Amino acid sequence: MRYWIMSKTDDLSKRVKERIIEKLPFRKDKINPDLVITIGGDGTFLRACHHYPNALFLGIHTGHLGFYANFNYKDIDKVIDFLIKGAYNISKIPLLSCEVTDNSFNKYYALNEITLVALPRTLIVDAYINENFLEEIRGTGVCISTPSGSTAYNKSIGGAIIDHSILSMQLVEIAGINSNSFSTLGSPLVLGADNEITLEAASLYKKLYLTVDNQCYELNNFKSLKCKIGETHIKVIKTENINFLDRVKRAFLK
Repeated sequence: MRYWIMSKTDDLSKRVKERIIEKLPFRKDKINPDLVITIGGDGTFLRACHHYPNALFLGIHTGHLGFYANFNYKDIDKVIDFLIKGAYNISKIPLLSCEVTDNSFNKYYALNEITLVALPRTLIVDAYINENFLEEIRGTGVCISTPSGSTAYNKSIGGAIIDHSILSMQLVEIAGINSNSFSTLGSPLVLGADNEITLEAASLYKKLYLTVDNQCYELNNFKSLKCKIGETHIKVIKTENINFLDRVKRAFLK
């Protein structure tokens, strides 16, 4: 098996990386690895997924417990042992696929979320669900997230936490404008996997910004954005001893 390591640069992460290189008998391959080991937290994991979308991932956290970095650095020898033996289970995490049309056409995949913002202007877009008009959204922006991303930026703007086993996507306004003269839904909208969200420009924008997880893109003359969930996925080595509710409690309640 070919593997590569993406790691933070703090002393603890460096020591864990050195231990893996010392003990793991696989061949290192930076270009086309079968297995990518991330050391750090969920930010490191996200960067790795965008760089190596077809690999198998294993996340080792060296700080706070992450939702993607499943394994504790203290268990590194056990992790190395089951990697050598091939004694592990794999889970598939669905991605959000996003088609964007501005001066060109591009497709993006997000593990956590995509956002569309028009800073410093107010964003005004028409929102459609399966080509059925929902509403005109006005505000700072719009966030569309996956279940696994529901505990990330989505939560900080008032979105719902979704169990990772529920195949769905969530639409949340970012600082939506709501007044006597203009009103919006103003609540998170959770949709099943057979739905498509479309956002169309209600006015001409020479420049908008699209974020895809921890990446940002400038859009010129934005026209539309279409999002679906579950067309593709990433593969992750999972641990059996931490369930979704445990992760939520450890991240937010303790």
